[in-house]
Amino acid sequence: MPIDDEDFQIEISDDRKLQLFTDRHEFTRRFAFYLNDDPPPAKILYFFGDGGNGKSLLLKHLQYHCCKRFSPQVWQQLRALPESKAAEVADFVRYAAPKTYTPIPAVRHDFGLIPIKEDKPQDRFYGLLMLRRNVAAVTKKYKFKFPNYDFACFWYLLNKGESNATLSQLFPDDVMELLTPAIETFAEFPVVAQAVAMLKGIDKLGGIKRAMKLIQNRLNVSDEKADEIRRKDIDTELIDCLPKLFAGDLNAAMVGKHKPDRLVMLFDTHEKMWDEKRNSQGATFWYQDEWFRRLLRGLDYKLGIVVAVAGRDCPVTQLRWQNAAKFPIPEKNIDKQLVWHLSPADARDYLHKVEIDKADLADAVIKYASVNPDESWENLQIHPFYLGLCADVVLAERRRGIELLASDFARIPKLENKTAELTDRLLLYVDREVRSADALQH
Repeated sequence: MPIDDEDFQIEISDDRKLQLFTDRHEFTRRFAFYLNDDPPPAKILYFFGDGGNGKSLLLKHLQYHCCKRFSPQVWQQLRALPESKAAEVADFVRYAAPKTYTPIPAVRHDFGLIPIKEDKPQDRFYGLLMLRRNVAAVTKKYKFKFPNYDFACFWYLLNKGESNATLSQLFPDDVMELLTPAIETFAEFPVVAQAVAMLKGIDKLGGIKRAMKLIQNRLNVSDEKADEIRRKDIDTELIDCLPKLFAGDLNAAMVGKHKPDRLVMLFDTHEKMWDEKRNSQGATFWYQDEWFRRLLRGLDYKLGIVVAVAGRDCPVTQLRWQNAAKFPIPEKNIDKQLVWHLSPADARDYLHKVEIDKADLADAVIKYASVNPDESWENLQIHPFYLGLCADVVLAERRRGIELLASDFARIPKLENKTAELTDRLLLYVDREVRSADALQH
């Protein structure tokens, strides 16, 4: 199995990675279309490819360098440039002066993050609640509201017996400030679930009903919608409706007067919705990311919501979203983009950025990092992670006063042994401090 940058990586800061981001001009150009065309493409932009090819870094690049909306005049000039000049468009977008564009709010949700307490990015309840908090953070100036979704989440958590402290951790501060007086009513009961049970039955004192009514009113939820939510079975109906409620509230926010022209939602490491042993596409397979598909289907992309997903598998030929038993996503609604290896020219550009300019050494590193070393030079395909690992080792030795030679990279292992042989061999050059580092982050 090819080595993945999730499994091993010599430490390098995210800022440094973004500074060294190389190529991918066609993806930057395509992303700019989604942010600047009117009306926007009503599709899900999906980047797929082998582990270590730089999909996560691509999403970070788009988030930090490319969430920009230009004036119609400027954009029409850029849009008129042919695809052969994608690099020119990409560089313009990346390095545009701040006053020449409108920044677009962007949120990134990584399914690969390690769960911490209630922050579980893959979970159909807590993952969506994480996304809700993050959207609230990036749209703070626009004061987005999620009334129906928030009400449904409160009802769900109260039925589960969650404490006030847990509620405070899960929802944005502005929501908690709004609802604290109502929520404090439930603190009078030793077990919140008992209070909810009373609400479903006979609440003689009327306190619980008044508290729920206050929550409903403060969130501005209609009686009809509140009754609809409360009638649903918590575990078999309501939880499955949450993605649709979230999407509906977000769509409504994007219709309002005070809204951004675009909202970018980036979803990383989609393959982590499944475990490593997945081997079929039966009911269990489809269920793993069903809540995510429900969400994607509920969003109205014509309103300016731009979604980009990164994962190892093609959503059409491998995940086959269009064939899902429930909530399929048609192929026509997916803009699939293969994130492939680097060309020799792009690899040389990367090495130049990290100041590895000696021609014979650069050539040897490029050859070593290629996945098809027996091909002619112009047909070489350089694995981004291998290339970065090689560069890290050259620079680590340079900091110790040792300049590696082209001959150090001369022997090319067979492709099937590349991962183990490359890693073992190159780690010989890395000092003990780096080898024993615990922070092997993606």
